[in-house]
Amino acid sequence: MERLDVRERSGLIRAVSTLQLQVGDAVVLGIEERVLLRGALLVYLFPLLMLLVAASVVAQWSASEPWIIAAGLGGFVIAWGIVRLRSQRAANDPSLQPVVLRAMLAGSSGMQ
Repeated sequence: MERLDVRERSGLIRAVSTLQLQVGDAVVLGIEERVLLRGALLVYLFPLLMLLVAASVVAQWSASEPWIIAAGLGGFVIAWGIVRLRSQRAANDPSLQPVVLRAMLAGSSGMQ
């Protein structure tokens, strides 16, 4: 962990676990690949696509450039709002939470 420069920075992360753990225990977390991929697509690709689609639709109406820019920004803002709402609804879904893979031994640095 020292190589990642996270020696003393600690935060609380909610994770699913079947192990007997205490707050402050060092653990190794895992995230399902499907959850990570869907999250990345939703956060990065969806707003970009909405920006492009909105700008393209307005451009098809032969609108002037300021209207095309405004439509693109509007599409981006709408997508951002959708992403925000979706993330708030998914925050408590156990199938989307990180999972504790294993607990670290006391004195173990976690690097292999």
